Amino acid sequence: MARVFPSLRIATPAMLAMVAGAIFAPAALWLGQGDALLDTDSAMRLVEVRDLLAGQPWFDMTQRRMNVPDGLVMHWSRLVDAPLALLVRLSGSESFAMAAWPLLLFAGLAFVIARLALALGGRAAMLVSMPLLLLCAALFGTFAPGNIDHHGLELVLASVALLGLVEQRPRLAAIAVALALGVALESLPYALVAILLAALWLRDAPGLAFDFGMTLALAGAAIFLAVVGPGAAPVCDSYSGFHAMLLAGGGAGLAVLGRLPAQQLRLAALLPLAVLLAGAAMLVNPACFGGPYAGMDARLGPIFLARINEARPIWEFARMAPSEAVAGYGYGLFALLMTFKAPPARARTIVQVFALAALAVATVQVRAVPFAIVFALPGLAAALANMTRTATGRRLPLMAVAILLSGDTSFAFAGAALEGPTHLQRRVADFRRQQDCASASAIGLLNGRLSGRVAAFVDQGPAILARTGDSVLAGPYHRDAAGILDTYALFAGPDPRAVIRRRRIDYVMTCSAAPDWSFYRTRGSMGGLVAMFAGGRIPAWLVRLGQAGDVTLYAVRR
Repeated sequence: MARVFPSLRIATPAMLAMVAGAIFAPAALWLGQGDALLDTDSAMRLVEVRDLLAGQPWFDMTQRRMNVPDGLVMHWSRLVDAPLALLVRLSGSESFAMAAWPLLLFAGLAFVIARLALALGGRAAMLVSMPLLLLCAALFGTFAPGNIDHHGLELVLASVALLGLVEQRPRLAAIAVALALGVALESLPYALVAILLAALWLRDAPGLAFDFGMTLALAGAAIFLAVVGPGAAPVCDSYSGFHAMLLAGGGAGLAVLGRLPAQQLRLAALLPLAVLLAGAAMLVNPACFGGPYAGMDARLGPIFLARINEARPIWEFARMAPSEAVAGYGYGLFALLMTFKAPPARARTIVQVFALAALAVATVQVRAVPFAIVFALPGLAAALANMTRTATGRRLPLMAVAILLSGDTSFAFAGAALEGPTHLQRRVADFRRQQDCASASAIGLLNGRLSGRVAAFVDQGPAILARTGDSVLAGPYHRDAAGILDTYALFAGPDPRAVIRRRRIDYVMTCSAAPDWSFYRTRGSMGGLVAMFAGGRIPAWLVRLGQAGDVTLYAVRR
């Protein structure tokens, strides 16, 4: 490709990342839906940023307007709040910050993927990787303007860790691993893979293992002190002293092993180090061996966790959304298999291990699909460049066809055809109606009224906090067990007024397009509030204030 266009020989990863970002930004802004709050997590993140800018202490993660009147300590990280707050402060505009942050992350990801493709397949692979990234429909939502949750930053940091291993830059890899864990523990599987691969340096590059271990220990401790604080309790669902201890201990142990003179001794000592770390974890917080949801109220399982679509296994998700399963999981699997066509090298093996780990996670929780695609994409680019290498004279048109056929957009079209237009259109229409449950016009029903406490469906909670000065009963977060259980008792239980009195609720909001509506109606008591609303009955202690689309607002009579 570079022979056809000699000017492309001067292309660099940074240059390609800027071009890719310049192409992606207007397309994403044009395709955007016009509502800055695209999802519940973005709305909740905006509330956190506002609180931080308004003077909330750095280490205080309490959302006082959620789970009223008690508040809720969030499990999120200031590592995401800080750059957003800085963008708001510098620009003076929330809208600018919400659009700029995901676009900056996309450009950063493009730079990392270009570097990885260059390492795997040379300059031709680097050039191929950019159109593949731009054609990746499964990643569009992650970096769409307005999407300011933590997933985009997680993807970039995990990819940087992969790049550090491929380029044998141990300090870069270790810092990226620690930062990714500091952002969210969803990156834990890839952090473990990175640490295991770095431990293999003990065999023939002990100096690299030493640098990785020392940097990991220092970075893990530094992130704990900077973001969590020494007074915080060890928890399982976010970065805490428990994880900092393991990173510091494991990193220091790896550094010590890297200084041992004999190769066999270095490798033999890995098992005792792992046993020692496991024993320390058992002593400090054994509950965390049960996963990030360890200790959570078991009653949340059927009424909340089991209904989170992104946490479903691929076989369940494929029945719900066949087209998305093909364009996501199917494309990730295809990209991974194609990496075997890339030139064989140590770098290819590292990429394959990362992509395989992500695909394994995505099999049981579909939320990991973007990781699988991002990790495999450089290998796919290298494979395409390698397969067309000998096509002299017709390489450019052959490469263009290969990119189009191997791009995720082709898989998206194939998935749509598989699902069928009728089912797809109905599902998209239902999804848009569900989004409207938290739209500006819907939540605007509360505007112009006295601020109070609102009992709404859990997915409406963050939007109410972001769009009004009201407080809410619950949000879609596993730590808010009390709020979620009371929301279920209010809308589906036999005595909804008991929750109203105990929580001193002022307003009740519902949305007949939300999945919660049908769930509460079919699973709840015949005397449940949603069942009453669905039957056209309004209890005497409520008065209907207004309606916007599928959303209805009621006031509680005192």
